[in-house]
Amino acid sequence: MAETSVAVPVSISSEPDGGLSSPAPANRREFRGGFSSSICDIFRDPSRRTDCCSIACCGVLSSDRNRYLLFGELPPPLWRRLLMYLIIPALFIASLNYFAVEGNNDQQGDNGDTTTIKVSPLPLRLTFYAYLIFLGIRGMIEKRKTRTEIMTKLYRERAEARGEVVVDPNQVTRYIHQHRLDVIRAHSLCSCCCSCCCYAHDLTLDDNNEFEDAVEEDSCSRFWDCLSKTFWNACCGMWCQCCSACAIAQEEREIERLTGNVEHKMDYITFEPFSEYFPAIQHLNETQTRSFVQHAKAISKLSVKLLKNLAAVLAILVLFALSDIDKNFTFANMIVLLLTLCQAFFLEYLIWWRWNKFDISFDSVIKFFACGFLLTTPMAMIFELVVSIITGLISMVAMIFILVEDSELLDKLQTDPKHAMKDLAVGHPALFIFSLFLNAFVIAALCEEMIKYFGYWMVVTPDLLPQKRSNDANNGNGENTPNTKSLRSTGSGITVAMCSVALGFACCENLLYVFGYTPSQSLGVEIQTLIARSIFPVHPLCAAIQSIGVCRRDLEGQRGVGIGRIISPAILLHGSFDFVLMVAAYLQQVQKIKEGNDDDSDIPKEDDSDAVMSEEDIPTLVFSFGMVLVGYIYYVWQSRAQTKRFTAMDRTAAVDESSMLV
Repeated sequence: MAETSVAVPVSISSEPDGGLSSPAPANRREFRGGFSSSICDIFRDPSRRTDCCSIACCGVLSSDRNRYLLFGELPPPLWRRLLMYLIIPALFIASLNYFAVEGNNDQQGDNGDTTTIKVSPLPLRLTFYAYLIFLGIRGMIEKRKTRTEIMTKLYRERAEARGEVVVDPNQVTRYIHQHRLDVIRAHSLCSCCCSCCCYAHDLTLDDNNEFEDAVEEDSCSRFWDCLSKTFWNACCGMWCQCCSACAIAQEEREIERLTGNVEHKMDYITFEPFSEYFPAIQHLNETQTRSFVQHAKAISKLSVKLLKNLAAVLAILVLFALSDIDKNFTFANMIVLLLTLCQAFFLEYLIWWRWNKFDISFDSVIKFFACGFLLTTPMAMIFELVVSIITGLISMVAMIFILVEDSELLDKLQTDPKHAMKDLAVGHPALFIFSLFLNAFVIAALCEEMIKYFGYWMVVTPDLLPQKRSNDANNGNGENTPNTKSLRSTGSGITVAMCSVALGFACCENLLYVFGYTPSQSLGVEIQTLIARSIFPVHPLCAAIQSIGVCRRDLEGQRGVGIGRIISPAILLHGSFDFVLMVAAYLQQVQKIKEGNDDDSDIPKEDDSDAVMSEEDIPTLVFSFGMVLVGYIYYVWQSRAQTKRFTAMDRTAAVDESSMLV
């Protein structure tokens, strides 16, 4: 069982040092600021989990953990952060809209009439901007304080490696002053949106040192390295980052090395050590306790906090629905919301409690599901937005070539763009199908499957770490005790963990589709949308397929299995499923255009307000169901073959253990 490290600043002795520049400890490469890794090294090491955490929630979780390990500071309570970063800005925006007055616009409308715009009072706008700047400066100061403290400890570490110590604070102050630009570039006020920091590859100060370990790259790290060398180095000559993610990841790597917490032996947010709650979980597994109440009691403080927040949010939504404040969200809509949650919870019940309750704990299931719901969904939306802009430019370039050859279509596009797009859809199907292909395989499948993998990868739970018997670990006899958890059980735990992330992601996505993306606010439309998205559990199935590759890499020791091989089968299934649905919808729309049955108005017909599926959709649904069935058969085939390999490996380990005891 893993022990936790003490969350106190690193103790380094101090006596006078002869100079500010000293060689780094042996066999450790030194980068700007004395760091042992480059600020450009994010995603360079596929086995490193902290890089993913520095992106989630704009690096807030990683920053809190860094300050706790470095200073022993606890993060502010959740209510204070909600007040500062959500409630007050929301009140400002509502006030700007409420006190806005109409004024004349200089530009005229299509009919030559003078248009009006709403303008908010200038003092209120300036106050809102000042508050946003205040939040940015406040976060910038905290981040710079953390980075400065790390650089101070690294300077003292290098002095100690030379057999010298530092007692004169002026020496450290001069050293920090020499590197003040690195601190400013790493955490600037503009980092709330995008900041440029350091240089393209953060050149080392001592190129004679060699790396300690050779890092095995995968497709993700190679792509990132290629992107950084071509764009940021050749084109910009500087390193670009968003929300100081690269700097936060670099600081987290350094703090873990300094504090000895490299194995992530505590939870995020609550910073509760694994050793405080995992023995109770391990006891339930060893005694094969089948009471759900006992499993529900053996959870960490973080899981308790997540469940309490869920209950509070649901209670607030129920009161809001009963208050009849918003006519579009009634108690019937609240029932649909609860059904959406229950659909995900029911699948979670089957995957975990019914079949794998002793392979992974209820505590871990809560954390992985919450990660999928709260962290991976917004990350996927941001990445999909960025990728959609890139793919949209590619489709636009292809359309330009078509318009250059068809002058009549180009003229019509300027005079009547709506009908011109219809002619383009009918006359050039290859362009639209190519655009749908990019949308299905690149925007949706690639981004979502990669984000779901990272969602699993950045959650560290003691269930999936090497385990010893609870009594041996507590008595201090765990060093020579073999691992009590079989490879087969660990593999099942990995599958449940990845499926839990996918279920959390799918649950949040279903809520967005049911309440946000439906063409009508009708209750019938919401229910039909929920049913249509529930009968095809593509996300958990793709996650289960991914778990086969993760087990091959982490448990079977196949080093050639990288992130590309892990997510490729899932991308193929997910992309094909979406592509078929998109092409079918496109062909139906083209047929309506040819028949003249397409509706030009933006208002939906009354007859179609409650219609989501028609007879024309049945072949598409049957084909989609067949694709899901093929994916399920593929997973079962691969899973059974892997289970046989795990069984053989467990038997070999048992024989080796018996021979050692004899």
